[in-house]
Order: sequence, then structure tokens, then C-alpha cells
Amino acid sequence: MYLYGAHIENLIKTPPGTQGKQLLGQRDGAILVSCNGGKELVWITHMKRATNSTFKLPSTMLLDRDRLATLPYLTIGFTTVPTNATFNEVYYTQKGNIIFLHFSFYNGAMSTTQCQHLLRALDEVSEIGNAKIIVLCGGSTYFSNGVHLNVIEAAEDKYDESWANINAIDDVVFKIMSIRNKLIISALQGSAGAGGIMMALAADYVYANSQIILNPHYRGMGLFGSEYWTYNLPRRVGYKKAYEITEVCLPVTAKQAHEIGLIDGILSETASGLLDKIQDISNALLSSDQFSDLIQKKTQESDSLFYEKLAECRSDELAKMSENFRDPAYNAARHAFVHKITPLVTPWHMKCLGRDKAIRVDGIEFSQRCQTNISLEIKALQAHAMEAGIKSRPPGLACLLVGNRRDAALYVQKKVIQAVSMGFSSHVTEIKDHEWKTFNKLQDRIIQQINHWNNDPEIDGILVQLPLPKALDHRRILDTIRLDKDVDGLHSYQLAALTSASNSKFSRLSYICCTVRGILEILQFYDVKLPGKLVCIVGASITIGVPLSMALSTRGSTITMCTLQTTDLKAKVEAADIVVGCAGAANLVKANWIKSGAIVIDAGITVTGNVHKGKMKVQGDVEQTDLLWKRASLITPVPGGVGPITVAMLLQNTFDAYKFHLTQEISKAKK
Repeated sequence: MYLYGAHIENLIKTPPGTQGKQLLGQRDGAILVSCNGGKELVWITHMKRATNSTFKLPSTMLLDRDRLATLPYLTIGFTTVPTNATFNEVYYTQKGNIIFLHFSFYNGAMSTTQCQHLLRALDEVSEIGNAKIIVLCGGSTYFSNGVHLNVIEAAEDKYDESWANINAIDDVVFKIMSIRNKLIISALQGSAGAGGIMMALAADYVYANSQIILNPHYRGMGLFGSEYWTYNLPRRVGYKKAYEITEVCLPVTAKQAHEIGLIDGILSETASGLLDKIQDISNALLSSDQFSDLIQKKTQESDSLFYEKLAECRSDELAKMSENFRDPAYNAARHAFVHKITPLVTPWHMKCLGRDKAIRVDGIEFSQRCQTNISLEIKALQAHAMEAGIKSRPPGLACLLVGNRRDAALYVQKKVIQAVSMGFSSHVTEIKDHEWKTFNKLQDRIIQQINHWNNDPEIDGILVQLPLPKALDHRRILDTIRLDKDVDGLHSYQLAALTSASNSKFSRLSYICCTVRGILEILQFYDVKLPGKLVCIVGASITIGVPLSMALSTRGSTITMCTLQTTDLKAKVEAADIVVGCAGAANLVKANWIKSGAIVIDAGITVTGNVHKGKMKVQGDVEQTDLLWKRASLITPVPGGVGPITVAMLLQNTFDAYKFHLTQEISKAKK
């Protein structure tokens, strides 16, 4: 076991006969241990098991429950200063009419119980009659970093602990804002992040030393955030800047924080001098008429509307946080953070810093990574099936090719080659339109083939290669495909499901259109935050434009749909944070239309040249010049961008269907 956070204990006498390495008591998650042959005592606040895949936790969480129950709880008051004497996470000192409330939590993380501990201290100091100013001191390294992710990760029910923790820290913030007869000052001796910053902003004044760094956002953990930030952050910096701070997700220096109004001033160069400066400011306030005016203003503002507004903010924030806590993205991000798992890619907001050229999305590499994961999952699922006594079979993909288009045949061929290389079984049926006397008979033949595959247990996914001859009823043909086999995601019900989708969570029988899913995967991979983004989609096809607009709007983006006939297309593109080209018109969108830092997703394809001789030139909808690469921040090139990823998503959807079907077979076999 590795030990951390040692504090010498000099206030408690060593019991007679104490040997070394004995456990003698507990306090606020720490344990008291004898050392030096029993002559000295030390508090150990955190421990970590000496095995892989472990992380630091409060010491009492790693002790056997029966052993922990035998350890006495050694209480200590909030007035005991621990310096070189004992361990006390929360304490206060009083200097005249000023209370300095110290809370130094390990690495700035505040668990549910630590928040409750701090709340009790706030209750106590708020009742001290002659105290007129309360200074929230935090730690010298970290003021606070919000909720305790390690404790949440170790919890049996991670949702329940997340929910309890965020409510506990909200209670602390509410208490700070509810103290209306005293001035509250936050002293940022150390750096702060997420909820820790929002807690500091609940004070009337916020001062810092010049060396701190603030990370005033939650997005990296996939959280909307709480701690009344929707009230306190706009109150200080305005709604526009508040939105920018929480969406851009960049660290802020003390100087930058002061310039934008996030903090009220920088009073020292180091943590050690900050509290002295704050004491001087506080004494000056107390001796002036300004103090009584400030208290009177606070009292007047604390009417029923004030508390109603706070209740509304908390309710809205927690509703979103409840959804976040159930989202796999939050659980994955928290797990990676706690276990120090290196991300596959530098977060988007950090990767763009200092770049003078756009990031090129390598669709082939992206596709290969997806295919490798699928191949591994197929083997694991097949092994599981064999254990259940079921004959192993590969995923089955059926492709229907109608007409005589050479380019369509080439697209199908590429998909089949990749599917077979991954161990899929592939079935291709070509129906030549010229062999049928009427389109009605041709359509009947197409529907007959689809129904054959619908009823074939060896087929998991069905793809009808588009475009179909115009005289056919496209909607009827696509809706003939069984929902659980519609791996291209173009059934009417699949498209309707997009309007209620959130964060890529779909029912097990629902598949996102392959190109749309590919685009969403790209944006997620590069950590592009979609809420509030202005997206211009150029092209309104059923395969890309329309479903993509649905998917992005449900993720909080504002969508502008354009076509070849749209007037003032240039202005609409210029305003967009994300531009998607999917009209199939070469170089329709000019490079000088793209605003600085915009993301360009080019899903348009125009093939020119002699297809039969193999002398083809493939171009996208966006003019790819040097200017584009200088202006944009992220670009999917044509070719080699969205195309390969679309094929990978078709195979992913087919595997998902295969997994669903095979899992059903395994369940039946076990019964």
C-alpha cells in the first residue's frame, strides 16, 4: 500500500505500550498511525493499493470495514489550527471582525462528506456575531477543483455518488450566497478548476495571487456544470463571455481572469502574501462608510425573487447534470481521468492552440482503427457464441445494386472488399434496369430481393446502393428493409429517430445513416463541442444533409440548411462555425468564405474524367486551396476524408446488427 498526505500529530499523546505501525484512530477520511517504534504519531490522509489500475483514495475507504469500525473517531473543532500539530481539513481563525476560513482538501477535490464538513463550518462562522467579513481561503496549492472524481469512481453506484456530491457542493455554494449580513471574500491562494471556481464566484469579492491558473469549465468531463454557475458567471463577465469561457475550455491565467472580470484583483505574487493583503483591504472596508452600504445592498437584494432565481438555476443545472451522469461519455471521461489513461488524441480546444494550418482528418487511418476494433469484437462475440453452444457465423452484409452505373458498382465493390477482409460474409445482387419491361416489375423484383434478405437469418445488414432510377418509389423500397437490418439508416423510422437522439444514444434497433454517423464520430473524436455551434449544411439530400441537420440540432447546434438555389450562400457560410458540404457540386463553397477557425466537413463528391479507363478526378464541394488550410481549423479532404469513414460506419452498423442478432440467439440457447 502506498501512503500519501502525511500530517504530524503532536496534540494527542501516544498511548502506553504502543508499537510502531499501529492504527490508532480516524478523522475525516484519514487514519492515525504510530511510527518510530510507537514514539510518534502521523496522520495518513490517502492511500493507494500497490497494484495496477488503482488510484488514490481517502485512507478509510481502503481499510477493511470491520477493522475501520474498531478505530475511534478523533473529533476536532473548527478552531484548532493544524499547522505542525495535527490534521484538520477545515478550520478558521478570527482577527478582529474578520474570519479566515481555511479548507485544504487533497488535490482540491471535495467529496460529499468533505462538502458537508465545510458546510458545517460555514454554518458555525456565519453565526459569529462580531464577524463582519468571511474570507474563504482554500488551500495554498489548490483553492478547490470541485467534486471528487476518485471517490465517485470507487463508488458502487457511480450515478448516486455523483448526484450526492454535486448536490453537496451546491449546498455549500448556496450557503455562501445566503449569508447576507456579512461580506464574503474568496482568496485564491492556489489554482482552481470547474466547480471550485464557481464556488469562489459565489463570494462578493474574489482576489488571487498572480501565479494561479483557472480552468473555469466542465466540458472535458462531459458535464454541463452546476454550483449556480449559470447565475454567478454571467453576473461577473456577461452572458457572451460566460458562454465563451465554458465552451472554449481553455485555462485562464490570473491576469486574464482579472482582465475579463472573472476576479476582482491580483494582490500578491505568491500565495503566502495574499491573505495579508486581503486583511488590509478588509480592515480598510470596515473602517469606511462603504462597508455598511455594501451590507445594506446585499440585504435589499435578498428578496424572494433572489432565492427564486437561485432555485431556478439550480434546478436547470441539476436536470442537465442528471442526464450527464447517466451518459457513457461522462463515465468514460471520468474513468480515463482517474486512471490517468492517455487520450487517443489531444483535446480539440488544446490542439488548435498556436496552429497556423488546419488539422487534416485522415479518413483512411480513422477507418482502419475502426475496422481493427470491429475485428476484435467479432472474435470475442464468436467465442461467446461457441461457449453457449451456438455455431459460429460471420456478420452478413447484403448489397443490392440496381441499374448500370459504373461509379455505383465501384462503391459497392470497395465496401465488399473491406467487409470480406474483416471476416464478413458478403452477398451482392445486381438487378439491371434494362432487363425489365416496366418500372413496376423492376420495383417488384427489388422488393422481392429485400424481403428474401429480411427473412434470411444469415444476413444482418441490408444496403441498397443509391441512387436508384428516378422512376422508382425510393421511399417504399427503403422502408421495405427490416428495421434491425437497415444498416444504412435510411428507413423512415430511422430518420425520425434522429429528432429525439441525444449524444449518439439510439435504441438497439436504430442505426444512424453511415455518412452522418461518420461525421459525428469525427467531431466527437476531435472533441468538438456541438452545443451552440452555428452549422451551415450545404446540400439537403436524404442520405446526408437532412439526417445530419436532425442529428446536430438535437445536440444543441443551430442549423442553416442551404441548397444550390440558396440566395446569399456566401454570407451563410461566412457565419458558420462548422461548414458541411454535401451537395455534390465541385468547388461550390469558396475558400475565402470560410471564417477563421471554422471546421470544414467536405462530404460532397464529384467525379470527372473517364470512369471506364480509370482516369477519374474526385473533387469535393469546398474549394481546397492553400487559403482554406490557413483559415480553417479542421478539414476532411476529398478524397481520403469522409468517404473511408462512411464505409467504416457501414461495417460498424452491420456489426451492431450482428451483435444484436447473435446476442438474441445466445439468450435463447441459454434458456
